[in-house]
Amino acid sequence: MNDLKRDTPTKKILSLIDRYLAGWGLDSEVVFEGVIATGSHSPPTHEEIAVIAGGMQGLAERTEVHRADDNDGHIDLGSTERDTPVLIDSIVCDYDGVICINSVEPHYFAGYTGGRKSLVPGISHWKTIEENHSHALSEYSKVLSLKNNPVHLDMVEACDMVIDRLETSFFGINLVNVGEAVYGLAAGGIHSSFNSMLETADSVFSAKINREEGYDVVIARVGDALNRNLYQSLKGFENGKSLCREGGSLILVSSCSEGIGPEEFYKRMQSGSPSEIMRDIRRNYTLGSHKTFNLLSFLENHDVYIVSELPDHVVRDCFCKPAETTEKALDKIEKKDDVVMIDDAGNFVPRF
Repeated sequence: MNDLKRDTPTKKILSLIDRYLAGWGLDSEVVFEGVIATGSHSPPTHEEIAVIAGGMQGLAERTEVHRADDNDGHIDLGSTERDTPVLIDSIVCDYDGVICINSVEPHYFAGYTGGRKSLVPGISHWKTIEENHSHALSEYSKVLSLKNNPVHLDMVEACDMVIDRLETSFFGINLVNVGEAVYGLAAGGIHSSFNSMLETADSVFSAKINREEGYDVVIARVGDALNRNLYQSLKGFENGKSLCREGGSLILVSSCSEGIGPEEFYKRMQSGSPSEIMRDIRRNYTLGSHKTFNLLSFLENHDVYIVSELPDHVVRDCFCKPAETTEKALDKIEKKDDVVMIDDAGNFVPRF
């Protein structure tokens, strides 16, 4: 199951499974235990687990949380062709079958969330996640793109190694949703159910823009869930940047009420000049530094304004320009003949 950093309506799916089992006279308390596939995220609280697993009676009390930094809790299945070590949470070995509940949405370097993400990075060791995510620096690692995408291809290969080498049956439930509204659902193999939802995800989360020359100014507004900190809010920047013509400006609007995000992200931004930081990331990638790299790369030919609750000096430390409001940011921009605004930029992807 996903943690609450994903908008997956897990509770609704669990409730349906519970009802189905009851129809066959089966007790879900005997049949099921849960695992929160946190990937590299911090563990959820007991209250959050209760929200996630609340659709099935008593499941919250029988739910374990994956911890990527637990060196003794993973099994080594070898390495992918891209030398990613496949270290998977050993808890999956305890079950005859595993149902992976996931949602399919655009992802700025893996192409899409969902499917294979339940296992990689969902229940993978930190080393697996870091090596896989290092491929996010590739020009082919981009939103809505799976062809030649090294992050996606590496995830699929690692996932297949898990499926092929363990005596556990894996079943996927993948859906496309916005909040509680479900637009499509597929069940079956992890890959097949994921692939079945891609077209639906495109129709819900993206739209074709008939303006290949781009805009002078792109206003990217980030909504709930992703607007907690700057690190997460940069997903809105990633989805909006393709619309910004060279020399243009992007205005990122996000509350960032919980600050900048991971301490390592901020430290990296303060470690040198943009060119020095980018050079260091190429030589020594660490998990999450692709966000720093992508922002600094964009800033070589664009300006980024941030409208948030962050202190001005923090925004400037990230080589961006602070503004109190969107209007005040626009006032500071000289060339603004063409302006476009993207609502929910963290989830909506414009495409040419």
